Amino acid sequence: MGREIIPLGELPRSSTAPANPRPCSECPWRTENHGQPHPDGWFTKRNRDRLWAKLRRGESMSCHKTDPSNPVPAGVDPVKAGTTVHECTGALILQQRETMNYQACQGHLPTYKAAHPKGMTRIGLVTMIERAIFGGVPLLGGGAAMARPNLNEPVSHEGLNWNPPTETNDADPR
Repeated sequence: MGREIIPLGELPRSSTAPANPRPCSECPWRTENHGQPHPDGWFTKRNRDRLWAKLRRGESMSCHKTDPSNPVPAGVDPVKAGTTVHECTGALILQQRETMNYQACQGHLPTYKAAHPKGMTRIGLVTMIERAIFGGVPLLGGGAAMARPNLNEPVSHEGLNWNPPTETNDADPR
């Protein structure tokens, strides 16, 4: 396998910013990129499996297009030093979706695990819930503030299911 994407957890917390509103065009989680050629194999199922193994435990990863410490393929200009590093939006969307899937199981972990065997681990769910509640407060060991990207962006990974909730607002008289 090619060079690895650097996990966000290995970056200084003060240098990371929340995820951008949308995944970048080269995000390995974008469905349109799955299986596409990449010199370092970023778009392969094997690489996504490797990354998801960490993400499902609550780890974060940087957006490679904003991270000067990530290796770039030959012939590609490196990210300029001093660029603000952002959390990977595609990865965060997958984690937030899985947290919503857990909530849809009324917070019952055995039900969630039965319905989503490749979903988040218990510690991963706890990490995401803490981030949502505390917003990445450094005092509590949190990292980047939790961004709120559109969960219906075209990102996916094998074995993860996403059925967008239907919105109803009975209080709205319109």
